[in-house]
Amino acid sequence: MALDSTLASIPADGFSLKLGTAWYDGSRWWAVVGGNPLGARWADPTQAVQGMNVLVGIINEGRGQSSAVVLSGVTEQPRPSSGQITAVGVDELLFAGDDGGVYATKRYLGAVSDYAVLDPVQLIWTMGNPTVLGIIGEVAVPPPAPPPPPPPVISTGTEVLTATASDTFGVGGWGRWAGGGEKVYSGSYGGYTLTGSFFYGAPRPALQGKTVTAIRFRVPQRLAVGNYNSAATIHLYAHTSQARPGGDVARVAGPFDISVTAGQGPSWVNISSAHPDFVGIANTLAAGGGISFAGDPYTGWTSRLTDPLAGQIELDWSA
Repeated sequence: MALDSTLASIPADGFSLKLGTAWYDGSRWWAVVGGNPLGARWADPTQAVQGMNVLVGIINEGRGQSSAVVLSGVTEQPRPSSGQITAVGVDELLFAGDDGGVYATKRYLGAVSDYAVLDPVQLIWTMGNPTVLGIIGEVAVPPPAPPPPPPPVISTGTEVLTATASDTFGVGGWGRWAGGGEKVYSGSYGGYTLTGSFFYGAPRPALQGKTVTAIRFRVPQRLAVGNYNSAATIHLYAHTSQARPGGDVARVAGPFDISVTAGQGPSWVNISSAHPDFVGIANTLAAGGGISFAGDPYTGWTSRLTDPLAGQIELDWSA
């Protein structure tokens, strides 16, 4: 709820509590609530530190008037009121608080030499900083908390998929365009529609139960066909076939469009994790699917027989 709406909802002479922060602009202190700096009154004494959390009371005084009062600072846990000295430095004391925390301070009554390790001490806090008031008779130290659980083990890796086949579908089947040879073509030419695909064989056990976090695809050398002397945008899809099916492959995720230059050589492209079909592409590849080129413009690409790394895929994963 916006601050204006909050103020409007407080009845006349009503009172509301809000969490805010203290901000000093170089000339005066403000209480920032909901991103709005408020000129507030401050409970006396209040010792502020830039950015400290504060509890702000907002009072509706009627007639459209309201005022803010900073009542106190706010911390996640109470400050310890006592502790035990753990080390004595040249001008600094280290102590364990009765909350189990470990602290250091250069604020203390008397000389630093008045204190020794294991001395129980009384504390006071100002502006988030402790001052040691002196030695006291006894400190009730709470039992230590159990250690936190170890962080979960996260394993990561990269699975490399090398194409076991590449080919073009069109003109009545696979491998019948431009002499075959597992070259990959895409687009329309002479009244024919062509699609090209890379295949990678069976699903990889290393990817089962893993989350794919990044995908890189090695685009092959562009062939001198079509408008190969011009830049182009080509369209990549994930398909579901482990090897050449009887007909064209089923493209189920994509397209992922990439820009290629005139006569472009082999190059790696990242399939961005921000792409709306990233998860679908990743899951399809992990399940044994492949990559398909489809749609205009008419382009051709080196086969995996000419370049064994053509169409190679790297899948980064975590588990």
